[in-house]
Amino acid sequence: MDLLDYVDRARVAGERISEGQGRRRVDSAVHELSLAMRLPVPTVERAVARARRLRSRMPVVWQAWHDGRIPTTHVEAIDRAGCRLTRAESVTALDDVAVDRVARLTPGQATRWLDRWVERTEAGASKDRHVKAFADRAVGLRPLGDGMTRLTADLGSADAAAIMQSLTKTAHALPADDDRTIDQARTDLLADTLLGRRDGGLGYQVVIGVTVPLSSLMGFSDTPGELTDRTATIPAHIIRAALADETSVLYRLVTDDVGDLLTVTWLGRLAPTRLKQVLGFRDGTSIFPTASVPVRACDIDHSDPWPADTNAANTGPLHRRAHNLKTEDHLRLRQPSPGSFEWTTRTGHTYTRHPDPLPIAAWDPDTPVEVTGLPPDPGADDFTQMLAYLDAA
Repeated sequence: MDLLDYVDRARVAGERISEGQGRRRVDSAVHELSLAMRLPVPTVERAVARARRLRSRMPVVWQAWHDGRIPTTHVEAIDRAGCRLTRAESVTALDDVAVDRVARLTPGQATRWLDRWVERTEAGASKDRHVKAFADRAVGLRPLGDGMTRLTADLGSADAAAIMQSLTKTAHALPADDDRTIDQARTDLLADTLLGRRDGGLGYQVVIGVTVPLSSLMGFSDTPGELTDRTATIPAHIIRAALADETSVLYRLVTDDVGDLLTVTWLGRLAPTRLKQVLGFRDGTSIFPTASVPVRACDIDHSDPWPADTNAANTGPLHRRAHNLKTEDHLRLRQPSPGSFEWTTRTGHTYTRHPDPLPIAAWDPDTPVEVTGLPPDPGADDFTQMLAYLDAA
């Protein structure tokens, strides 16, 4: 509720200037809440949007949540069900019955009950719901550790069933001496098919950042490598196997003894694409402290404005929304040392993103590898200070 109040006040303060400033102040407020709460911007936006929907469309659920009679997990499930409904009267009917019903259920039971309620209440709108849901189809990744990542896909139920059936049929047709389980075989077949992999090849070009020392690459240690966006570690034996592929490309990066990037050397004329590759290895993602946008989707932004030097010590990858807010002075940025970025919000709060050390040999597991400088979760005093700023704007 405090989040919604803060964002609404930011909008009102901006609209005193213009409608466009109202929208920009909302974006600025969401980014500031992201920093204060240590949550990604999209997570904050979803929380604000959910609160706004519930307050306006489901007042009974809103009040029950405000009073603590139902937990947030149940409220999220009710909101998801409400978003699936196509008629306003159906949303009102759900608001009337949901609290009393789901309050006695576990989160899983509540979700199943809500699913049945939606299907039975609006049975004739199933096509409309499917069209809306189908528009949100997507593929995602979730790192699991130990060199493994879960690949997920939201797709049509018929397509999903057909894919699973095809994988199972092909897996059962493998030679009798194949010792893989059915799950292992289906997984390998999926990867081989999508990558066009044949005869044990990689099926894709590998780009490996090689840090100094070279002990893991040469087989003298097993310190893991990392993807450039820091989303997953890659075991050393996999990196060495990938290196054996003739299409692999190597870049040399030099670090100090704790994994901070010291120098990058290019031969020939400096090109923007080369600089972006370097920043990809150094920063991994957008330099906004709570962002996880990969470098390939970011702008290369000057910390000190152009015509200041365009080099790694004065640039960093920044996703477009934060870049626009910085340009319009809703957020201020300085890079006190290469790879360290200090952000200051309109309310005067400061947050620092330090560089994430690259993989090194003899890695001390007690050495922190991510230091963002973010404070503890905000309490009432923090929100009071932020709201007071908006009232005075």
